[in-house]
Amino acid sequence: PVAPVMAEDGVTPVYPCPQCGKRFDSRAALSGHTRFCSGGTWRCEWCECKESDTPSRAMGPSGAKTLCNACGSRFRAGHTSMPEKTEDGQFLCGDCKRAFSTIGALGGHKRFCDAGTWRCGWCACKHSECSGKGPGPDGPKTLCSACSSRHKNGHTGPPEVNQAGKFVCDLCSRQFETIGALGG
Repeated sequence: PVAPVMAEDGVTPVYPCPQCGKRFDSRAALSGHTRFCSGGTWRCEWCECKESDTPSRAMGPSGAKTLCNACGSRFRAGHTSMPEKTEDGQFLCGDCKRAFSTIGALGGHKRFCDAGTWRCGWCACKHSECSGKGPGPDGPKTLCSACSSRHKNGHTGPPEVNQAGKFVCDLCSRQFETIGALGG
């Protein structure tokens, strides 16, 4: 049992954690905390994040509470190790090789990763060359955001591209470097 110490007011007892020093108003609150406190020394076995960087610890290949929440999600999905990292410590998508600063960001990306094969149904640009995917005549996420905007405004196909590779307005024949500049 940890003996209480007096708070700054000199009257109220507080109960400090012997491992991390955090203070609690009751012995029961301290008891609940110490069941999970590692004194700030715990690290995820895969990504090496600190306990303060994750909302919870999860089951991993070495047993209970050995992975952070994000790595635990990867482990439950069938992964057997942490993802590949770049030289500067960013996490790489195994399919498209995009880099992410956190494993959580990589996990969010993986739900929508198309391994770099997606192309706009009208202008054939890659996902990395546009600002997003939007609906088109063939369904959701079939056009880049610029072509999708044109589709929503009544256009029925991609804009004309001249021999110089510039996009030509079908109303005034003005030329634009990008489809985004041409607009809808």
